[in-house]
Amino acid sequence: MKSQVYGKKNVSTACVSALLIILMFSVVAASARTYSVGVKTGDWAGFGDISFEWASNMPGYEQPPFQMNMSWMDMEVLDVHNSNVTVRSTVIYKNGTKETYVTWGDIVTGEGNLSTGIIPSNLGPGDPIPANFTFGPEFSFKVSINGTVTRRYACANREVNYVNITYPIVYDTVQFGTMNISLYWDKKTGIACEEIMSYATSYTHDNMTYYMNMSILWRMTATNMWPAVFSVLIDGQEFNAVVESNSTISDFDFRQDQKEIRFSVTGPGGTAGFCNVSIPTDLMRGEPWVVLVDDVERIYIKSSNGTHTFLYFTYTHTTRNITIRGTWVVPEFPTLIPLLLVFAILAVFIIIPKRRTPKHPFDTHN
Repeated sequence: MKSQVYGKKNVSTACVSALLIILMFSVVAASARTYSVGVKTGDWAGFGDISFEWASNMPGYEQPPFQMNMSWMDMEVLDVHNSNVTVRSTVIYKNGTKETYVTWGDIVTGEGNLSTGIIPSNLGPGDPIPANFTFGPEFSFKVSINGTVTRRYACANREVNYVNITYPIVYDTVQFGTMNISLYWDKKTGIACEEIMSYATSYTHDNMTYYMNMSILWRMTATNMWPAVFSVLIDGQEFNAVVESNSTISDFDFRQDQKEIRFSVTGPGGTAGFCNVSIPTDLMRGEPWVVLVDDVERIYIKSSNGTHTFLYFTYTHTTRNITIRGTWVVPEFPTLIPLLLVFAILAVFIIIPKRRTPKHPFDTHN
């Protein structure tokens, strides 16, 4: 009977952990180390890459609760006062329901209920996180940064700190399963970028083996804290197109022959989306520009700083295809190359000696 009680108890723990996601860890510990806050009021991040798997034959837990099936999460910094940060987190589920949480935390002491959605900025390998990772009263432990790597989040390469945790599920000296967690935070800002969590437990009761396996992944796909950068390489020359947006940007494609830039935007259905696209004038120009959203021409606001053109436009979120069409793009071969070819041909004629015409024997001219 102990095993059965244990199994149900930990299923509940796992459900609560996955439900909270960004808020999944209680923050209760303090630290004497000096820390700094890397976020500011108005900073925002969206998590559109979410996947979830569930397999269980435990009575009452054969199917996952609807709260596990999320389609979108985001977090917005409402206020930063000294080391206290207040955050609003929104979760949208696949059945269309939405939940919003407002939490706060002290980044320096770890107090509050903000959890590890935001940690101190500029930590490095070995630096402790000023928070206890807590799964109920029985499971509470501290962790330190394992390392720093470069990964791509919200269409930009970022230095991120990571922690890998393997935690045995033990009851009465018997291990019933294992929880594995990998967490990644942007080093400069301290904001959470990705979580990969798996949980597997089983027990035997009355000659019947019960199990519950769960895995969940969420990854940042949009933010206003750094722009999405897309590199275009033409004849060895690199051009960077930059997109600032509250949408997930994907499938970026520069079509030189059609004088077009294409990409897709995705966001929580029915909400307002925007893009501010920065295009190098040496790559592409428009007199005028055409902006299409799902092949329908859209009004845009244009500005320029001499080296880049900025096109701002809005739309209603779902998955949409964006086309930006200009009237000129950088030639496939720079104009200098044909000129060099002409000089090369002339050089050949200069180098080849002219044939001398034989002198006529009766020619009296010197």
